[in-house]
Amino acid sequence: MRPIARVFGFVLLTYSAVALAKQPPTADELRRLVDSYADHRGFNGTVLVARGDQVLLRAAYGQANVEWATPNRVEGRYRVGSLSKPLVATLTMQLVQQGTLRLDGTLGEYLPALYAGTPAAKVTVAQLLSHTSGLADVPGRYTDPWWQTAARRSYAPMDFAREWIKPTLLENPGQQWRYNNNGFFLLGLLIEQATGQPLADNLQERIFAPAGMAASGVFNGSSVLERLAEGYTRTAEGTLVQPQWIDPSVSFAAAGIYTTVDDLYRFDRALYGERLLSHDTRRQMLTAQASHHGFGWNVDDWTLPDGARLQVVSHTGSVPGYQSYYLRSESHEDCVIILDNFWQGALVVTMGQDLMEVLNGKPMQPAKRSLDDLLTPIAYRQGPKAMTAAYEGLGARRDDYDHSERALNALGYKLLRAGRKDEAVSVFEWSVAAYPGSANTHDSLGEAYRAAGRLDEARESYRTALKLDPASQSARAALEAMGADKQPGDSGD
Repeated sequence: MRPIARVFGFVLLTYSAVALAKQPPTADELRRLVDSYADHRGFNGTVLVARGDQVLLRAAYGQANVEWATPNRVEGRYRVGSLSKPLVATLTMQLVQQGTLRLDGTLGEYLPALYAGTPAAKVTVAQLLSHTSGLADVPGRYTDPWWQTAARRSYAPMDFAREWIKPTLLENPGQQWRYNNNGFFLLGLLIEQATGQPLADNLQERIFAPAGMAASGVFNGSSVLERLAEGYTRTAEGTLVQPQWIDPSVSFAAAGIYTTVDDLYRFDRALYGERLLSHDTRRQMLTAQASHHGFGWNVDDWTLPDGARLQVVSHTGSVPGYQSYYLRSESHEDCVIILDNFWQGALVVTMGQDLMEVLNGKPMQPAKRSLDDLLTPIAYRQGPKAMTAAYEGLGARRDDYDHSERALNALGYKLLRAGRKDEAVSVFEWSVAAYPGSANTHDSLGEAYRAAGRLDEARESYRTALKLDPASQSARAALEAMGADKQPGDSGD
């Protein structure tokens, strides 16, 4: 891989009138932080950071096309994957506000040809928006054969729903939160049915045009898009490659939008300037319904380093080759937008959260190097013993790497999802050793032990997690599933 080039857009710092306890970081501080992610973690994409109406940082890093050595530009377009969902949710709520749709309207009512008289008929618009529909979803991992076969076909929306969004339910609607792409696919379909217009036209007329998002649209794979960054992904061993092809029709309302950091910032200003929704409708959309999730948005309450609370709404997104992250402070008028065309996993989330925390008083510290980048190739090529030897042999270089609980947790789960169970166990054991007072580290280790068939050790880890955090639902549910009354040495799982 050739060295990563860096291209900066303009940087502007103007203090906002927003009342904050602390002075915001300078433009140079923000730039140094993102520089460190580019230098130490290989960040490749564009970023925009703003407070209210003032852009604090707007910059591009790395390459839009590796083969042609074309640098990324701040005006570059990116596919944003599931970051489409907040925009489609905003469109849905706009139609609710206008009376075209109702939150209690059902699939049986709006899509009778597909769902009338079936168990899915009672699923409501609100349940689709909040991921509580009870519908089965498409496979969650791109390694599933479905993505190599069915997802490469082109579908009309009704045909896709008929074939892949079955009218049966996994549980009663409203009973359980379960992230669901199919739910948002159906929202796009019922928007088309209710308005008599294609989803792309609805988005253009009702969201993009009012917000001034002239560089945004729904990706169809056939039109030539100027300034579209080429998407890449890495193999497990770290090699940069072209991603697998997925037909754009499969993404539709769940993950089909392309845009720029500037356009997403325009969306932010339009949304909070009440050009898209009224204040009351926006608040309804951004109110948590289940599992820290509103209508199409993550809704979180952060604890900052000084103990202060920060309300944040956000969403991530990915399709092969691209990742995105949009965070918006509800406590203050801070906005962080990151678009990435190297599909860099946890890096985008870590960087976005870091920027938001720095905006709100966290001391700026440059990003450290990634243990993932160092250890994952070793794990795949040489196995768990070599990976552990590399970790334990860092010596004087140890402080150059990110050993935070968040970083170790992300690496452990990456290995676990890839089926590298022994390596995942090792990483979570390191995390427990470093952060023994964290219930989450013990819970994660329990999950890895369980996946590896080490059930006695899994129970012990879950019990420790519960002692540290009696409210831990995941540890309690795991123990119940395994047999909470069983003690070490018992069998029967």
